Amino acid sequence: MGLEGGVYFVRVDRRLDRCGWPVGSQLEFDWFELYAVSPEGKVLGRRAVMP
Repeated sequence: MGLEGGVYFVRVDRRLDRCGWPVGSQLEFDWFELYAVSPEGKVLGRRAVMP
């Protein structure tokens, strides 16, 4: 997602096809995880977001 204040923010979206669902499957909600990562690659924080 980007760099802000010396920390990278990364969004990881759900991949239903990796869970055995057909490619292109959609569910009603948008599930993803956000990570704060240092420039050295250390994960500083994680937040799962599911409406």
